[in-house]
Amino acid sequence: MKKILAVLLAGVMLCGFAACSSSGETSSTGSASSGNTAAGSTAPSNEALSGIVKTGGSTSVEKVMNALIYQFQDENRDVTVNYEMNGSGDGIQGVIDGKYEIGHSSRDLKDEEKEAGLEGTAYAIDGIAVVVNAQNGVTNLTKDQLLKIYSGEITNWSEVGGSDAPITVVTRESGSGTRSAFTEIIGIEDIVSTATECKDTGSVQTTVSQNANAIGYMSFSDMDESMVKAVEYEGVAISTDALKDGSYALQRSFLLVTKEGAELSPAAQAFIDFVLSDAGQKLVTDNSLISVK
Repeated sequence: MKKILAVLLAGVMLCGFAACSSSGETSSTGSASSGNTAAGSTAPSNEALSGIVKTGGSTSVEKVMNALIYQFQDENRDVTVNYEMNGSGDGIQGVIDGKYEIGHSSRDLKDEEKEAGLEGTAYAIDGIAVVVNAQNGVTNLTKDQLLKIYSGEITNWSEVGGSDAPITVVTRESGSGTRSAFTEIIGIEDIVSTATECKDTGSVQTTVSQNANAIGYMSFSDMDESMVKAVEYEGVAISTDALKDGSYALQRSFLLVTKEGAELSPAAQAFIDFVLSDAGQKLVTDNSLISVK
C-alpha cells in the first residue's frame, strides 16, 4: 500500500509542474528586472512546459525575436510563443490590458507606464542608424542638423553639404519605440508635418531606398547595406564596436515588458529566462545586437 501511495503522490507532483503615408506628428540604455519572477531564475523542466505565450509589440525586434522564439520552441515542443508585430506602444498597452503576458519594446518605459505597474527587462542593445539613399553624397550629420531636418528648419541637402535637392523626411508612426528613442535622443519636440510616416522598420528602408532625397532612421540590426546607406552621427560610424564602447550615441535597449503582480505562466517565465541565458544572449549577438551580459 505504501508503494502505491508513493507512486500516486509522485504523479500528482509531476502534474503540478505541469506601408507609409504623409503625416502630421524616452529612451535609455539602462536595464530593469522583470517584476514577476527574478530574471534568470530557474525555468521549469522542458518536459513540464506547455501552452501558448502571447506576446506583441516592437517591429524593430523582429529579427532577433524570431530567432529566439524559434530556438525556444525547438527545445520546448509543447510551447507556442505568439508574437504580434504592432509597435512598442501597442505591445506595452497590451500588457496593461492583459492581452499579452510579454510586451516587446524598443524604448525605455515612460514614467506613466511604470506607474501603471509595468517593468522592463533589457536583453539587448541596438543602434539607431540614420539612413539615406545609397546615391546620396552626405556622409555625416550632427545632432543639431538632424534636429533641424526633422523639425523642418533644414529643408535642402545643400544646407548639410549635399546636392541642391529638397529633403524628404521619413519617420515612424507615433506609437513606435524607435521614433520615441530617436526623438528623445535628438531632442525633437515636433516632427515636420510633411514627413512621410511608416508603420514598420522595413517600410522605412524601402521608402528611403526608392527616393534619392530621403532620410530616415531604423534599427541597425535590420539595416540592409545593399538598400540604404548609414551616415555617421557626430563623426562616428555605426558599428558593433562603436555601440559597445558608447562612441555611437544613437542607441537604445530592447525590453521584455511584464506587469508587476501578474503571475507569469511557467512557459512565459521560461522564455524570459531563455532570452537572458547564455544561449539566448548568443542569439542576440548573432543578430548584430549587443548582449547585456
